[in-house]
Amino acid sequence: MNFLNFLIYWAGFVLLMIFLANFIAPKKLNYAENINRMENFHRQVFCVHCGYTALTLLAMALVCGFYNDELVTAEKGSLAWAGCLFMAIFWGTRVVVQIVYYDKAMKKRYPVFNIMFFIAFAYLAVIFTFLTIN
Repeated sequence: MNFLNFLIYWAGFVLLMIFLANFIAPKKLNYAENINRMENFHRQVFCVHCGYTALTLLAMALVCGFYNDELVTAEKGSLAWAGCLFMAIFWGTRVVVQIVYYDKAMKKRYPVFNIMFFIAFAYLAVIFTFLTIN
């Protein structure tokens, strides 16, 4: 296993940690109280989006674990390359969202989580961008 393979396995681990955070965040951020104030349909949409986001994270982690070599050797235009491009865009834009969009007061309330997530998202953006352009 070369260093790039290791970095991709590490990306898979990071993705699994973000996936697991989706089961901790609802209690930590008091989702139940906040979504109970929503209309039923909006609450359903929120829950479906959370579920599909978690499944997407799990799928990305599994791709990193089980298709590691394909990601390393992906040729431009291949399905593996397209997956890397998707993840580069997905995580690159997620870094921007973390910095620009989220409420500053909430980021100050949970500075360790804010920094951990920023580092995780930036790492994923860099790895998948590198795989896309390399």
